[in-house]
Amino acid sequence: MNAPSFVGRTSNIAGHAIRSVVARDEPEQSYTHSLADLANALPTPEAMAEKKASLRAIATTPDFHPGKPVPVGVVADVEGAVLPHMIGSDIGCGMRMIVLDNVTSEQLSTPVLDRHLRHVFFQGGRDIALTGLDRHAILREGLPGLFDSLQRKSAGLLSKLDLSRAWADLERHSDSGVFACDDIDVDFADYAQIDSDHRRDAILGTIGGGNHFVELGHVDEVADGTFARAAGLKPGSVVLVVHSGSLDFGQRVGTATRDRLKSDFKPGEDWRVLSREMRPDLYKRYMNGHANAVNAAFANRFFIGLAAIEAVARTLGQEIEHHLVYDAPHNTVWESGNVVRHRKGACPARGVGALGAGPYHWLGEPVILPGSMGDGTWLLAGCGSTDFLESSAHGAGRKLSRQEARSRGNIANALRVIGPVDPQSPSLQGRQDILAEIHARLKEEAPTAYKPIDSVVEPMVDAAMVTKVAKITSLVTVKG
Repeated sequence: MNAPSFVGRTSNIAGHAIRSVVARDEPEQSYTHSLADLANALPTPEAMAEKKASLRAIATTPDFHPGKPVPVGVVADVEGAVLPHMIGSDIGCGMRMIVLDNVTSEQLSTPVLDRHLRHVFFQGGRDIALTGLDRHAILREGLPGLFDSLQRKSAGLLSKLDLSRAWADLERHSDSGVFACDDIDVDFADYAQIDSDHRRDAILGTIGGGNHFVELGHVDEVADGTFARAAGLKPGSVVLVVHSGSLDFGQRVGTATRDRLKSDFKPGEDWRVLSREMRPDLYKRYMNGHANAVNAAFANRFFIGLAAIEAVARTLGQEIEHHLVYDAPHNTVWESGNVVRHRKGACPARGVGALGAGPYHWLGEPVILPGSMGDGTWLLAGCGSTDFLESSAHGAGRKLSRQEARSRGNIANALRVIGPVDPQSPSLQGRQDILAEIHARLKEEAPTAYKPIDSVVEPMVDAAMVTKVAKITSLVTVKG
């Protein structure tokens, strides 16, 4: 029998026990660096106790890598408090996977698709028309609220929406596409002011920057036929994968909460601990604003998916039949009683029997785990590991910082990447400064900047965190 390929470790940092599954061939220096960042990010047990709170459990996933102020790939259960700095400003960031049922990979080889994708995402072609009622419904009630509002009135791209299909797909969303909240944060009052006038939305439906993307690919390996059938996948299926978050909404909630905590703390206190008992008003405001941002992120990925499908439809001159596989955030908090589970760059990966009604109840929660550009995406099934807080890695994980990747990374010639600017445009020829910057930004997200995807997946399979379902090979990637 072969030895397991995962490395399991238990560390003690800042007075807390940390349970880890480590990526295959992970350099010791990188892992140690990540632990040092985590030690700086965690309040001490004494600081937690002063706020009548405690850290009950902490785990790291194989894509654990350095980050400021908090490394990526961390899950923490906190009792009696929330730690807003652990989630930061990219609240609700997550993944969405859609199958295009009547499209083949050969049809996507045309350069016409590149032009339509660039127009839709970067040249004003999204056509996301929302009323004030729609915007209010999104922030307050997530996707169910949006769909209910659209039954009254719709325009632009949303006028083409099959609402019955959209309602049915809610069972294929984590938390049914909505995080509950009591109200809309006052900082979003202008955006969510109720009216019935359609306006093209300047925020929602945009990919964002960093490692966010839209990718079209095809299934080239099925590892679990039963789960794949439930997901509507088969060899050769064309798959759309969306990675994005809450954009300005999460940025506002994260930044404003940090500033409020910093302005109020007393010398000797750890300002990062937001106590439920000692600061109930601010705690409630953060959790409401956080929910608003997560709901915006659900809607953002929904709109991005529709826009990408519209680009394919325009390219092929046909209506695109499609269905959702799953949508879930991987950078947010879940509150259950007095315990708040924080996932910083980690997917929910609940096991059999944990999802309630829906197609995956007896199969486990779908986990969408992308690699670097060109390295494809794995669809996995959660096993509900209690040791690792029912969580999974959320990606391949960086092995080079963005600055290091600019100087050392390489871009494979076969990669088909669409950005805001077409480097082949005649108007750019001779502008070596612009072309060099485009090239450098691509290198930040190149395959050489990330761990190989299987070095992250295999240890989790061995540690019974997830099982494999299907591997998707990328065909074209859209980057902001």
